[in-house]
Amino acid sequence: MNVLWSDEPPASAANVVHRHIGALRKILEPGLHSRTKAEHLARAADGYRLLVNASTSDLMRFRDLRAQAQLAVKAGDPGQAAQDFVEALRLWRSPVVAEGTSVAENPVFTSVGHEFVATVKEAADVVLASAPALTEEVLSALRRAVDHHPFDEALHSQIIAALAATGRQAEALQQFATIRDTLAAELGVEPGAGLRTAHNRLLQRRLSPDADKATARTGAASGPTHLPAAPAPFTDRAEALSQWQELHPLDNQSQSPTIVALCGMAGVGKTTLAVHWAHTAADRFPDGQIYVDLQGYHSSQQPLDPGQAMSALLHALGVSPNQSTDPAALNSAYRAALARRRLLIILDDARDCEQVRPLLPASPGSLAIVTSRRRLEGLTVTHNAQTITLNPMTRQESLQFLERRLGTDRIRAERTAAEEVVELCGRLPLALAVAGARALSRPRFPLASLATQLQDGLVALSSQDTHTDARTAFRRSYDALSTGAATLFRLLSLHPSRDITPRAAASLAGTDLRATLEHLAELADHHLLAELVPDRYTCHDLLRAYATELSTLLDTTTAQSQARARMLEHYLYSAEAATALLAPHRNTINLPPPRPGVRPQEFNGHTDASEWIIAERYLLPVLAKDTRHHPRGETLRKHLTSTLQMSLRPQGS
Repeated sequence: MNVLWSDEPPASAANVVHRHIGALRKILEPGLHSRTKAEHLARAADGYRLLVNASTSDLMRFRDLRAQAQLAVKAGDPGQAAQDFVEALRLWRSPVVAEGTSVAENPVFTSVGHEFVATVKEAADVVLASAPALTEEVLSALRRAVDHHPFDEALHSQIIAALAATGRQAEALQQFATIRDTLAAELGVEPGAGLRTAHNRLLQRRLSPDADKATARTGAASGPTHLPAAPAPFTDRAEALSQWQELHPLDNQSQSPTIVALCGMAGVGKTTLAVHWAHTAADRFPDGQIYVDLQGYHSSQQPLDPGQAMSALLHALGVSPNQSTDPAALNSAYRAALARRRLLIILDDARDCEQVRPLLPASPGSLAIVTSRRRLEGLTVTHNAQTITLNPMTRQESLQFLERRLGTDRIRAERTAAEEVVELCGRLPLALAVAGARALSRPRFPLASLATQLQDGLVALSSQDTHTDARTAFRRSYDALSTGAATLFRLLSLHPSRDITPRAAASLAGTDLRATLEHLAELADHHLLAELVPDRYTCHDLLRAYATELSTLLDTTTAQSQARARMLEHYLYSAEAATALLAPHRNTINLPPPRPGVRPQEFNGHTDASEWIIAERYLLPVLAKDTRHHPRGETLRKHLTSTLQMSLRPQGS
């Protein structure tokens, strides 16, 4: 009561407390029927007790992580300490009590605020010394802390050091000037010794002729830094990370630049991974780290032409390009600016190879990371680019992704529902991020209810934000297709299996095999299909759902029925051909000629036919039961069933 009433409590104080306790119970345990069974807010002899631990309290988890980090520092493991400190800071969202109230001044609550500030300072010391990739995250925490403690010179000193470490010397100088003026105006004092030391180090860093060497030793960058903030929380991708580590992009002694093409379907997390890698490697490129959005698949803007991108890069380097519109002059200025510089450049969302080629650095030791929905195989031919295809997350990575957003306890409590959410999202980071945001906005809803909503497919993943709407992301890839490839993509949704052969696709679309192969290659190039094994193309579940929506909207009922009929006949005639090879002694079925556009599978021998039968063993029985779309459905069903019985029965029976 002393917290609520600094003076003598009123006569109604006990009733007021009881009402507050009742309101808290409704929030903490909404399904509680009897207060005697309360698990979180229990009655005690001297009042009430809040029963929490590190699994149910952010504050206790925060304290545990801080203690772990301090132990890691003592054990000589600053890398682990940095991770623990940063994870602790991620739990901190705002002051525990609203500012400006009398309650906020109570020592119980002010001491918690002091814990946060102390942890931020400890984290900054460790990160700046041993984990530069986490600097941006600590800088964000430092700024939150200084907002509530504007005269804490130690916080300002660490902000200056963090800004300098990321190459933002001008911003660091402005930070010092601001706090110096504030101290003079508000307190009538000059900066203390610690703040003056931070300022002097900053000046020495800017003026020293050996700045580049000092930068290499300290792991900080002296050139311009124009990278987006490091993604947090970040879930590493084991397969892609393994490929990244096999490359040698960080060898500053290399006699040529390293070009890495990071490719994959829409929403798979290419930009996030590229920015993460750039932050981890930034200290190796002291002449600058620059990010350019090429807008290859932007929802409303046209892709940047190479000249626009060059101008943006020159501006980031602090170079004022000649205002001449002559492309040759601009290209010359660009090459001159990049010469003898070791740069890290992210060229994000490239439309095609032609957009990227003029922008690639030529100076030894530089690194360019290009992200695109296209495969960019041409860059491998012309620039020896090393390609990494980013696939959807594994199940374990997807669960970790959700865990870092929703908390370990929530995922563990509903593991089965979480796994269902992961599969319904197709293990695609964009879809998982949207689903995670929905779960965060409804903390008291079970994950099972989210899984039920996600069974509606893309409808449940729709968003008013074009940057996070899965359907919008897929549409940008679809809109880039030729007419033939777009038609095939839609019709693939009618196929009952996730994978399909080129001849089956040709039959489905009613096109010749050569044109179909070109369309399949185009779809694979845009990562709308994947050729996981030779001559079998697979479509991601969410992309299939999008194709279904498009087919329903754009293809007539007649066109869909004809496509299904051709597909059924394709498998009937293919199965009959396989049976003729595998069991020639058996009675054959007299089939009428296939309709135009059907391209039955052709087999080179017994092995080829047997492998096809094995690959389609689950699909063929499904087709035999689903002949209602064919004009001669019952006749076809009998033929297909008879063929299946012969082709799937062991020989000699």
